[in-house]
Amino acid sequence: MEQPARVYRPLTDAQQRLLDQLVSDCAARVAGYIRRFHGRRFDAADLTAETFARAAANIGALSACEQPVVYLLAIARNLCRDGVRRKSPGVLTEAAADELTAASEDPASAALRREREDELRAAVDALPEAFREVVILRMTAGLSFEEIAGTLNIPLGTALSRMHTAIQRLRKALGEREQSERSVAQSDSRERRR
Repeated sequence: MEQPARVYRPLTDAQQRLLDQLVSDCAARVAGYIRRFHGRRFDAADLTAETFARAAANIGALSACEQPVVYLLAIARNLCRDGVRRKSPGVLTEAAADELTAASEDPASAALRREREDELRAAVDALPEAFREVVILRMTAGLSFEEIAGTLNIPLGTALSRMHTAIQRLRKALGEREQSERSVAQSDSRERRR
Protein backbone atom coordinates (compact mmCIF):
# COMPACT_ATOMS: atom_id res chain seq x y z
CA MET A 1 0.00 0.00 0.00
CA GLU A 2 1.42 3.30 -1.08
CA GLN A 3 1.66 6.08 1.50
CA PRO A 4 0.46 9.54 0.55
CA ALA A 5 3.16 12.10 -0.19
CA ARG A 6 3.91 14.56 2.58
CA VAL A 7 3.08 18.17 1.89
CA TYR A 8 5.62 20.58 3.35
CA ARG A 9 4.87 24.22 3.86
CA PRO A 10 7.69 26.67 3.20
CA LEU A 11 9.46 27.83 6.34
CA THR A 12 9.29 31.44 7.43
CA ASP A 13 12.58 33.32 7.72
CA ALA A 14 12.52 32.91 11.51
CA GLN A 15 11.84 29.18 11.23
CA GLN A 16 14.64 28.79 8.67
CA ARG A 17 17.08 30.63 10.98
CA LEU A 18 16.04 28.37 13.87
CA LEU A 19 16.56 25.24 11.78
CA ASP A 20 19.91 26.50 10.44
CA GLN A 21 21.06 27.26 14.00
CA LEU A 22 19.99 23.82 15.20
CA VAL A 23 21.82 22.12 12.35
CA SER A 24 24.92 24.13 13.22
CA ASP A 25 24.65 23.46 16.98
CA CYS A 26 23.29 19.92 17.08
CA ALA A 27 24.13 18.04 13.88
CA ALA A 28 27.36 16.55 15.25
CA ARG A 29 25.63 15.33 18.43
CA VAL A 30 22.73 13.85 16.49
CA ALA A 31 25.07 12.18 13.98
CA GLY A 32 27.26 10.78 16.76
CA TYR A 33 24.26 9.33 18.52
CA ILE A 34 22.94 7.78 15.31
CA ARG A 35 26.35 6.33 14.37
CA ARG A 36 26.68 4.65 17.75
CA PHE A 37 23.10 3.48 18.03
CA HIS A 38 22.70 2.34 14.44
CA GLY A 39 26.24 1.07 13.94
CA ARG A 40 26.67 2.07 10.32
CA ARG A 41 28.45 5.31 9.53
CA PHE A 42 27.17 5.44 5.96
CA ASP A 43 23.53 5.27 7.05
CA ALA A 44 24.14 7.83 9.80
CA ALA A 45 24.39 10.73 7.35
CA ASP A 46 21.07 9.79 5.78
CA LEU A 47 19.38 9.34 9.15
CA THR A 48 20.80 12.64 10.40
CA ALA A 49 19.40 14.42 7.34
CA GLU A 50 16.05 12.66 7.83
CA THR A 51 16.04 13.75 11.49
CA PHE A 52 16.34 17.41 10.47
CA ALA A 53 13.82 16.97 7.64
CA ARG A 54 11.27 15.63 10.11
CA ALA A 55 12.11 18.43 12.51
CA ALA A 56 11.49 20.94 9.71
CA ALA A 57 8.17 19.25 8.93
CA ASN A 58 7.18 19.73 12.58
CA ILE A 59 8.79 23.13 13.02
CA GLY A 60 5.93 24.38 15.18
CA ALA A 61 6.54 21.72 17.83
CA LEU A 62 10.29 22.26 17.55
CA SER A 63 9.91 26.01 18.02
CA ALA A 64 7.86 25.50 21.17
CA CYS A 65 10.36 23.04 22.65
CA GLU A 66 12.52 24.27 25.54
CA GLN A 67 15.30 21.80 24.71
CA PRO A 68 15.39 21.34 20.94
CA VAL A 69 18.30 18.87 21.11
CA VAL A 70 16.08 16.56 23.16
CA TYR A 71 13.38 16.81 20.49
CA LEU A 72 15.90 16.11 17.72
CA LEU A 73 17.36 13.11 19.54
CA ALA A 74 13.90 11.69 20.13
CA ILE A 75 13.35 11.83 16.35
CA ALA A 76 16.76 10.25 15.76
CA ARG A 77 16.04 7.54 18.31
CA ASN A 78 12.81 6.59 16.56
CA LEU A 79 14.52 6.56 13.16
CA CYS A 80 17.30 4.34 14.54
CA ARG A 81 14.79 1.92 16.01
CA ASP A 82 13.03 1.72 12.66
CA GLY A 83 16.38 1.24 10.94
CA VAL A 84 17.44 -1.56 13.29
CA ARG A 85 14.24 -3.41 12.49
CA ARG A 86 15.05 -3.22 8.78
CA LYS A 87 18.82 -3.68 9.12
CA SER A 88 20.14 -5.77 6.26
CA PRO A 89 23.24 -7.99 6.43
CA GLY A 90 26.24 -7.60 4.21
CA VAL A 91 26.71 -3.85 4.50
CA LEU A 92 30.12 -2.34 5.24
CA THR A 93 30.24 -1.85 9.01
CA GLU A 94 31.70 1.10 10.85
CA ALA A 95 34.55 -1.10 12.11
CA ALA A 96 35.43 -2.13 8.55
CA ALA A 97 35.31 1.50 7.44
CA ASP A 98 37.64 2.43 10.34
CA GLU A 99 40.11 -0.20 9.17
CA LEU A 100 40.10 1.30 5.69
CA THR A 101 40.76 4.82 6.98
CA ALA A 102 43.27 4.06 9.78
CA ALA A 103 46.19 3.30 7.46
CA SER A 104 48.43 6.01 8.95
CA GLU A 105 48.30 4.61 12.50
CA ASP A 106 51.00 2.27 13.86
CA PRO A 107 49.63 -1.26 13.20
CA ALA A 108 50.28 -2.60 16.72
CA SER A 109 48.70 0.35 18.51
CA ALA A 110 45.84 0.43 16.00
CA ALA A 111 45.13 -3.25 16.64
CA LEU A 112 45.22 -2.76 20.41
CA ARG A 113 42.95 0.31 20.18
CA ARG A 114 40.48 -1.52 17.94
CA GLU A 115 40.48 -4.52 20.26
CA ARG A 116 39.69 -2.35 23.29
CA GLU A 117 37.03 -0.42 21.37
CA ASP A 118 35.48 -3.68 20.19
CA GLU A 119 35.41 -5.03 23.75
CA LEU A 120 33.75 -1.87 25.04
CA ARG A 121 31.32 -1.77 22.11
CA ALA A 122 30.41 -5.43 22.67
CA ALA A 123 29.90 -4.80 26.39
CA VAL A 124 27.67 -1.78 25.68
CA ASP A 125 25.76 -3.72 23.01
CA ALA A 126 25.18 -6.53 25.51
CA LEU A 127 23.43 -4.17 27.93
CA PRO A 128 19.63 -4.24 27.99
CA GLU A 129 18.22 -1.53 25.72
CA ALA A 130 17.09 0.74 28.58
CA PHE A 131 20.64 0.94 29.96
CA ARG A 132 22.33 1.01 26.54
CA GLU A 133 20.30 4.05 25.42
CA VAL A 134 21.33 6.08 28.46
CA VAL A 135 25.01 5.21 27.95
CA ILE A 136 24.89 6.09 24.25
CA LEU A 137 23.07 9.37 24.84
CA ARG A 138 25.52 10.36 27.56
CA MET A 139 28.79 9.18 26.02
CA THR A 140 28.14 9.66 22.31
CA ALA A 141 25.66 12.52 22.12
CA GLY A 142 27.04 14.26 25.23
CA LEU A 143 23.63 14.92 26.74
CA SER A 144 23.10 15.96 30.33
CA PHE A 145 21.03 13.62 32.46
CA GLU A 146 18.15 16.09 32.30
CA GLU A 147 18.30 15.97 28.50
CA ILE A 148 18.50 12.16 28.56
CA ALA A 149 15.42 12.01 30.78
CA GLY A 150 13.58 14.31 28.35
CA THR A 151 14.68 12.35 25.28
CA LEU A 152 13.62 9.01 26.77
CA ASN A 153 10.57 10.47 28.51
CA ILE A 154 11.63 9.10 31.90
CA PRO A 155 12.19 10.74 35.30
CA LEU A 156 15.64 12.20 36.01
CA GLY A 157 16.21 9.70 38.83
CA THR A 158 15.54 6.83 36.47
CA ALA A 159 18.09 8.16 33.96
CA LEU A 160 20.69 8.47 36.73
CA SER A 161 19.89 5.02 38.10
CA ARG A 162 20.12 3.42 34.66
CA MET A 163 23.52 5.02 34.04
CA HIS A 164 24.79 3.85 37.43
CA THR A 165 23.60 0.30 36.78
CA ALA A 166 25.04 0.35 33.25
CA ILE A 167 28.45 1.45 34.54
CA GLN A 168 28.43 -1.33 37.14
CA ARG A 169 27.55 -3.90 34.49
CA LEU A 170 30.21 -2.60 32.11
CA ARG A 171 32.87 -2.67 34.82
CA LYS A 172 31.91 -6.21 35.69
CA ALA A 173 31.86 -7.38 32.05
CA LEU A 174 35.14 -5.69 31.14
CA GLY A 175 36.76 -6.68 34.44
CA GLU A 176 35.88 -10.33 33.88
CA ARG A 177 37.43 -10.21 30.42
CA GLU A 178 40.56 -8.53 31.74
CA GLN A 179 40.82 -11.04 34.60
CA SER A 180 40.42 -13.91 32.15
CA GLU A 181 43.15 -12.48 29.90
CA ARG A 182 45.51 -12.11 32.90
CA SER A 183 44.90 -15.71 33.93
CA VAL A 184 45.70 -16.97 30.42
CA ALA A 185 48.84 -14.82 30.26
CA GLN A 186 50.01 -16.06 33.67
CA SER A 187 49.48 -19.71 32.75
CA ASP A 188 51.33 -19.16 29.45
CA SER A 189 54.18 -17.58 31.38
CA ARG A 190 54.33 -20.56 33.80
CA GLU A 191 54.33 -22.99 30.88
CA ARG A 192 57.29 -21.23 29.26
CA ARG A 193 59.30 -21.38 32.48
CA ARG A 194 58.98 -25.15 32.67
